[in-house]
Amino acid sequence: MGIMVKRSPSFSITGKKFNVIILAAGVGARLKPETDFVPKPLIELGKQRAIDYLIQKYQYISERLIIATGYGADILEYYVRGKYSALNPIFSREDVSELAGPGRSLVYALDHASSKLPTLITFCDYIMEDYISVDHDALGISQRPKPPYVVDPHPKGLAVVEDGIVVNLVENKHLDRTIYGGFTGLAICHNTTLLKSIAYTKALETGFKPDYTFDIIKTYISRIKTIALPLSRMFEFGTPIMLKKVRESLGEQVAGD
Repeated sequence: MGIMVKRSPSFSITGKKFNVIILAAGVGARLKPETDFVPKPLIELGKQRAIDYLIQKYQYISERLIIATGYGADILEYYVRGKYSALNPIFSREDVSELAGPGRSLVYALDHASSKLPTLITFCDYIMEDYISVDHDALGISQRPKPPYVVDPHPKGLAVVEDGIVVNLVENKHLDRTIYGGFTGLAICHNTTLLKSIAYTKALETGFKPDYTFDIIKTYISRIKTIALPLSRMFEFGTPIMLKKVRESLGEQVAGD
């Protein structure tokens, strides 16, 4: 069994179940040639594939497991259905020629989400070993990692946090500098009705190209008190250099188990 599921599967203290949305539609252009033949969620990391770590992390809180697919959708769906049929996974599929980022992917995925359930959203290239507190509205915010963890020090969106509350998300205008405190894409939204309303409204306003961070999530936190979840025990593999580091780290940990 993989190292993550043994250390920190997510549970709800109050026993809540969630819509768990994994945004996995992108072509993974920055990871080529790794993604020439398989989508990013099927990249091998240690003894498992990325999607395995994600599903095993959140399977105990999932009432509806929704995976947003696009590039490599057939092979990803085949893999997940074959291995996790007991979870009854749901897939929202986008045409590769129409991909426009995680904001649009979320809009499609929310069509399958129950408004009666809270919603957890995550990207497919963040493998998190931190304990994830899911019983409050929250955003995952990156912290400086200690070895062997790997976190991108050049996030696009930065969190403004006051007294533990995320009060704003702002664009990182210094991508050439090492900065932590970035929004990891992990969002826990207990008001799914509001989340849907915001996502659909922003989709209409932007020609169906809403920005996930600055159109959807930023608007949500402006209306709902949202705590900051500091995360540092992560393996992020958005670039070839980071993927190499993650594989080395996971390989070492698996070997030492």
